[in-house]
Amino acid sequence: MTTNHYAINFYKKIYLSIPKNNITGKQLLTITKSKQINLFIIKNIYDEWLNNFNKNKISYFNYSDINIQNALNNFMNILSNNILIKNKSIKKLIVKAIEESLELAIKPSSFIIKDIIKNSKEINETTLNSRKKYYPNHNNVFNELIKYIDNIENNFIEKSTLKKIIFNQELSEKEILIKELSDILEIDQQLINKLKNNNYKGLEIFNKDIKDLNEILTEAKSCNNFNMGVEIILENLNEEYKNQLEDPKVIEVLNEIKKSY
Repeated sequence: MTTNHYAINFYKKIYLSIPKNNITGKQLLTITKSKQINLFIIKNIYDEWLNNFNKNKISYFNYSDINIQNALNNFMNILSNNILIKNKSIKKLIVKAIEESLELAIKPSSFIIKDIIKNSKEINETTLNSRKKYYPNHNNVFNELIKYIDNIENNFIEKSTLKKIIFNQELSEKEILIKELSDILEIDQQLINKLKNNNYKGLEIFNKDIKDLNEILTEAKSCNNFNMGVEIILENLNEEYKNQLEDPKVIEVLNEIKKSY
């Protein structure tokens, strides 16, 4: 079975214990036995609000003004204390949070890079501190990034530097988190091993080595939309496969990228 199947099966098991009407932010913090899953549910609610807000900005205001920034932060704090989710909306939030938690546990570097880039217009100390609270097992990653900002003139990190700092930390799988998720979701060890060793069946379709490929995949998953991610993959296919886009190996990689959108 796939991670999606395990996530849906888990949702079915806890369905009866979920409030039938509205679910508050306080209830979300304990909706499952996994702190990581619960925090990712709230993270994704925040990210959805922020992305919708950014899409609907109009050109009549200076959103970079400090007063507006402070007002937006205060507004977000008020919103976070007044989360109210309809029961029919909670399934997709739980399923997505489970899938992301598994990816974080097994491929922490790639997931954290993707998550920060996709959901931060500018990577600065404020955005990193805001995102850090959703990662109880990986605070050290964010602390290193914030430490780096504190020692440079600019108050933000370029994407290329962000990737370099995180990849240089050589994060390994979080066995504690993997065990927690495996126990809660009753995941077969074979799936865990498959996820750990998932380097795709057809590495020969790329013109890069495995180290570069990991960076390419992370970049493709961190774009503003799926089409941009596809362009990055196509740019890095070897010449033979650029004319064989229906090849199962190419489709496998594109399907993996699509999961991030």
